[in-house]
Amino acid sequence: MFLNIKTLILALVFSTAVVAQETGGTENTESNTQQDQKGPGRNVGNIEFGPYFPIAFGDNFVTNGMDLKMGGRLSLKVNAFKDFYVGPYFSFFKGNVTDRELLGNYSHTTNYVVGGILGYEKHINKFDISLGLGVGAASYNNRGSGDGFRDTATAVWLNPEVSYRFTTYLGFYVAPEIRHDFMNIDVPAELEDTFKGANYLNISIGLRINLGTAYKYL
Repeated sequence: MFLNIKTLILALVFSTAVVAQETGGTENTESNTQQDQKGPGRNVGNIEFGPYFPIAFGDNFVTNGMDLKMGGRLSLKVNAFKDFYVGPYFSFFKGNVTDRELLGNYSHTTNYVVGGILGYEKHINKFDISLGLGVGAASYNNRGSGDGFRDTATAVWLNPEVSYRFTTYLGFYVAPEIRHDFMNIDVPAELEDTFKGANYLNISIGLRINLGTAYKYL
């Protein structure tokens, strides 16, 4: 958990510093316009958001005991060094319990992940192709009739992505995600294999907003 918090803070610091620098550089509009006409521009990063479709697989408590529902995903990628990016990440989804004998006396859960991402991106014509690695703090907020409790986990994921720019600053993306949650649940020894972790193949499709003048020249 401490590692995840440090990662998120680091990503936010990078994001704030770069955005602040970009804002400061817009004080002289005429000067910026002349620079845009002369050079290749500057790549600040992008914002992405869209629906998030979770698919659990493997022999674990989510696959065996839940029916997962659509959620949402939000990420901010900030260009840190050449084609490398870093930034904060957020996702959520819901699930209905289908096997109470396995999972216990609750009816549904809402899963949240807050974390950070690091990756590499290349621009090919109007396509942006990237590969990212993320780590974050996951929370399973479980609710039943008049009662609730929370399970926590460390989430790690690999995130390839393809996006297409239909205008200079707008595009859409497709992002599959392989994710594993390392669960923090105390269970009897015979159930440890089922509850020690959860595997997901998640898919997100949504809108991408490009930041920076470099996209005019790609």
